[in-house]
Amino acid sequence: MAKFLLLALAFGLAHAALEGPKKTVAIAADRVDKIEESGELRLFCRRIVCEEECKKLIVTFYVLENGQCSLTTITGYLQEDGKTYKTQYQGNNHFKLVKETPENVVFYSENVDRADWKTKLIFVLGNKPLTSEENERLVKYAVSSHIPPENIQHVLGTDTCPE
Repeated sequence: MAKFLLLALAFGLAHAALEGPKKTVAIAADRVDKIEESGELRLFCRRIVCEEECKKLIVTFYVLENGQCSLTTITGYLQEDGKTYKTQYQGNNHFKLVKETPENVVFYSENVDRADWKTKLIFVLGNKPLTSEENERLVKYAVSSHIPPENIQHVLGTDTCPE
């Protein structure tokens, strides 16, 4: 019983940094047009909520289109592999949590839009700009994910949508 409680506590602590208010700090994509200003996948995160022991991940974010902030909430459903979530937004999306620290959470995502174009993305969520060390790790991860480092966009300062 004690082992079960420790495991439950460890799981809860492991996802403590995941849940709660978050902002998009940086985005990277192999198709940069999708994340440029007014790009359909330039998402400004606001909140992440785990439900049903994180089998459902609810993400609330803004998209800035034509100067207007549109609030959107999506629900990702955990797949059988126990790591990947699936949702619908601007096509089909598969995403997974790849790094979680007290400062940031990092998601890798693949979007297949209605025209059947695939886009690889990295989203860094947190509440403050990346340190130079964190940025170096992001560059390495982008390269290993076949995303050109020059496609990394630090967007925290461009987020003008409501809190």
